[in-house]
Amino acid sequence: MMTLQTQSLHQVLDNLAAKQPTPGGGAVAGILAGLATALGNMVLAYSKGKQSLEGFHDVHDDCIAFLNAAKDEAMALGDADASAYEKVSRLWKLSKDDPKRIEHWDSSLCDATKIPIQTLELNQRILITLNTLLGKTNSMLSSDLAIAAILAEASARAAWWNVGVNTMQMECETQKNTFNAQANQLLETCKELSKSIEETCRV
Repeated sequence: MMTLQTQSLHQVLDNLAAKQPTPGGGAVAGILAGLATALGNMVLAYSKGKQSLEGFHDVHDDCIAFLNAAKDEAMALGDADASAYEKVSRLWKLSKDDPKRIEHWDSSLCDATKIPIQTLELNQRILITLNTLLGKTNSMLSSDLAIAAILAEASARAAWWNVGVNTMQMECETQKNTFNAQANQLLETCKELSKSIEETCRV
């Protein structure tokens, strides 16, 4: 099976453009988060070892390690979203009164919703990490740090939409409300962090 990490960028774009259910928005959310981590690490690459920033050596090392791990997690979540949605898509093709669809409908939607929730959580951690780097990295790359935050927020917003499109189809109101509340809170935190990073980088 082809994964986001084993395809060229050209292949990913062609697959996204194709008339097929996956990859879709979930893959885009994963890619955006991955781009945010990569750009954050570029900022660190130009900051680590810089004499004027030597007091932040440990912070740089910790953030590099986290962002490297987050990159892999982001791409894995993009693939996981596609796999989870394929199960929902198969059920969608069945009639609403099909016993198999009735039995597995909400559980499949729950599984599909947990992935974008995890993507939201990952972006929150990415943004917290980027926020930690404010004033601790090469000031010449402040625009890149801001763009990394924008990408992470965009990923969070994409994941939030994927939560919503799944929950609106759920039969269980309690589960639907729980997911929606969790997604709303995570997105709000991501927006606040991104805004703070942008404003600080602009100064």
